[in-house]
Amino acid sequence: MDELGGTGPAPHPVGVQENSVAEARHTRLPEAGTSYTVAVPVHGAVEVSHRAHTVEADAARAAVLQPEGDSDMSFGAGFSCYLVTIDTGKLKDVLEHRLGHTVRRPPDLSESLDLRTPAGRAWARVAGLLVSSPVLRHPVLADAVQEMLLARLLLALDHPYREELDAPVHSWGPGPARRMVDAIEASPRHPFTVAELSDVAGVSVPVLRECCRRHLDTSPTQQLRSIRLTRARRELTEADFGWTSVAGVASGWGFTNTGRFVADFENRYGEPPWQTLRGPAYA
Repeated sequence: MDELGGTGPAPHPVGVQENSVAEARHTRLPEAGTSYTVAVPVHGAVEVSHRAHTVEADAARAAVLQPEGDSDMSFGAGFSCYLVTIDTGKLKDVLEHRLGHTVRRPPDLSESLDLRTPAGRAWARVAGLLVSSPVLRHPVLADAVQEMLLARLLLALDHPYREELDAPVHSWGPGPARRMVDAIEASPRHPFTVAELSDVAGVSVPVLRECCRRHLDTSPTQQLRSIRLTRARRELTEADFGWTSVAGVASGWGFTNTGRFVADFENRYGEPPWQTLRGPAYA
């Protein structure tokens, strides 16, 4: 774990790291510039003063820092936390795709996130998993995982657009879902995010989800996964057993959990992927 230090700009649109301090201390962090920062305590508590607000962050509450303004932090010995840095432009883009229209500026987020709510707990759990996971650097999955994390944050926090995000959505005809499927089929290895698929479909993210639910009985993410599973099977069928591994094919199609890939594959095709790779003679 790293010594707790300044937040600074995010090296990527979304960064997650675990930080800790050995001794009690007080520090001032410079403003993050173009990034929000969410501090999720793992051990101990911290008092954060930022933009005229003071938050006591602990196991029940995370502190949320806006891009502008320095922050004063006081924490005890042995304190550790997850620091999630989020580029303002990335969050604004995710918000606009959920709303279906542009917003003038990145939103002002609530100064704290309640970790006692189901949405807050789930978001913190995902952030913790990403600390030790390579998925944020995966060429196929990184963008989609970042988008998912930010979309969940927008639904867990208070901000000026929260009520609009929570409003019911009316679904459309099958056209948007069909355009989405055509785009995936044409470039199945492309690192699609749900936001990008909604652009292709010509509707907002919530509308695309409703279209997929009504006309495909699935979600955009599940449809993308289904098409990639089909392509992975085709690759296994055509591959040379001596030079190909099931794990390598799975990872190449964006399935980072080999165990889940094997289970999904066998559930759909009635045989494990290694048997498909070896061919009918090994059935």
